[in-house]
Amino acid sequence: MQLPAHAIAGKEKLRAFRGAQRLALVRTLLLSIALAATLHAPPVHAEAATAAQSAAFLEQLRADAETLIKAGEAEAALELVAAHEPDNVGNPDYDYLLGTTALAAGRNTVAVHALERVVLVQPSHAGAYLDLAIAHYRLGEFDAADGILKHIEEHFDPPPALRKDIADVRGRIARARLTQAWQLELGAFAGHTSNANYGLAVSSLPLTLDGLPVSLLLDPSFRPRADNFAELRGSALRSLDLGGGERADVYAALRTRSHGNESAQDQRDIVASGVWRRPLAWRDLDRASVFAGALLRSLSFDSRSIQIAQVSGGLRTSAGRCQLSARADYEHRFYGSAGQADAAIPWLGAGADCAQGALQYGAQQRFGHDFALGSRAGGNTLRAETQAYLRWQAAPQLQFGALLFYAYGGDAEPYSAILADGARRRVDRFGQKLDATWVPGSDPKSPWAIVIEIENISDRSNIGLSSLDVTQFQIGLIYRKF
Repeated sequence: MQLPAHAIAGKEKLRAFRGAQRLALVRTLLLSIALAATLHAPPVHAEAATAAQSAAFLEQLRADAETLIKAGEAEAALELVAAHEPDNVGNPDYDYLLGTTALAAGRNTVAVHALERVVLVQPSHAGAYLDLAIAHYRLGEFDAADGILKHIEEHFDPPPALRKDIADVRGRIARARLTQAWQLELGAFAGHTSNANYGLAVSSLPLTLDGLPVSLLLDPSFRPRADNFAELRGSALRSLDLGGGERADVYAALRTRSHGNESAQDQRDIVASGVWRRPLAWRDLDRASVFAGALLRSLSFDSRSIQIAQVSGGLRTSAGRCQLSARADYEHRFYGSAGQADAAIPWLGAGADCAQGALQYGAQQRFGHDFALGSRAGGNTLRAETQAYLRWQAAPQLQFGALLFYAYGGDAEPYSAILADGARRRVDRFGQKLDATWVPGSDPKSPWAIVIEIENISDRSNIGLSSLDVTQFQIGLIYRKF
């Protein structure tokens, strides 16, 4: 039924009246919100005062850092600036001060992280780009450095002084590419170990014979014997720039140890490895890289030997001040005359390596399944390894390090019918290592350094044959050539 005209007009007036009511209500709400924001917001002059205080603080911090750097205390300057990082990270003025101070202290990884934050917030900061290129150059990342220099030339109009600096950095990159980087290290050490023969931590073994418990007293020759030793070390690392952002590192090392009395326990450890890396640009992983590597190792104790072959691959990316990695490894172990212990081990792992001021720290975790290739006691073994490290540059000529290590091994089958009532073996290894490196003389860049190391390893197992303790101390002189 069609409504009369006056009814239609009445409805239109009602709609208009209700619309006006809603509009008035919205205006009232908006006015209330604006009034509340005005009442609770800090005064404009307060914000200006806070900004002025922040600028004055950074200016004083910059002056203090420059004073320390001019006095030859660049590491102390970095420690001073980095102490304020938690409260100022993300402030481009602070991050630029942190980056340039880290460059002065030779802490190039710290510099890269700080300067990258600057150019993300202030993409027009040409000076930050140049310093970032220098940091990449010092890390041997020549393509990254060269790309940044090209960015400066293409997106800025550098004044003559900056163009001179760009040409200088580009010249250093060209010379470095021609020579490639060799790092050599030689060392001679003297030390003492509490367990040169890797004797057992127990003096007797509980056995089960014909269902009866029996305690077997071990001959003293199975117990730990302390001894002094002399150790020689040598290593070489060569980094290659393959172009297009690709890099390769080739590494070789040799370590020999000779004991004063336990000559049957003399050791020789040889390692050769290589790693290839390539930048990966995919979605949000523009700062990531893929890597692949291979390793060969030969470890011998008198007539006994272990050979290890390993291939690996994974992904690495940056997150804040850390580098995160995920990897997969395949490891093959050959035990020479004890071939029944040969094994194949696939591993999966992840880790993080971080830098903050004078500190470097990180942790790695990996899990593996140790497949027995022979008829070894216990059959297959599940393995897990965790380690965490910390390095502290306490002074330009003094560095401390700490390493904590834990490893688990659990057999799938009983180890022996007469040991621990035929239980499956479990081994928990706990390791701790402390070291200090001191560069004598007045030049912190001297190739000579004195190193002190203290290490402890404890294996705990429900099978006494797998329990041992080793503590060792050594001091030595190393020569490093970069």
